[in-house]
Amino acid sequence: MGRLQADRCLEVARELRAAAEEARQTLQVSRDLVRRSREQTAAGPLAGSKDDNLGPSNQLVMSLIEAYEAAENESDTQTRLLLGHVLHHVGRRIADVIGPRMAGIAVH
Repeated sequence: MGRLQADRCLEVARELRAAAEEARQTLQVSRDLVRRSREQTAAGPLAGSKDDNLGPSNQLVMSLIEAYEAAENESDTQTRLLLGHVLHHVGRRIADVIGPRMAGIAVH
């Protein structure tokens, strides 16, 4: 193996290592989000009054949407499903806060 080829292999290995570390960190953040989501769900409505629950921050919602959209380009189905589950949970929290009337849903 020539020197140039060996250097290129080393460069590719470093890039793969960096990509693997980024994926590991993303999965850890996703797992933490799911864990907190489950804890909040388990705590139920007794965790605070309706007035105390302002719902998720806009930053959280936008970050989750961006993460889900980025995961659409990945081959890891489990990550997409995990992020989809978290988005579903956050959407339900938002719906609980704003209610059907404010969301424009007719309730009879």
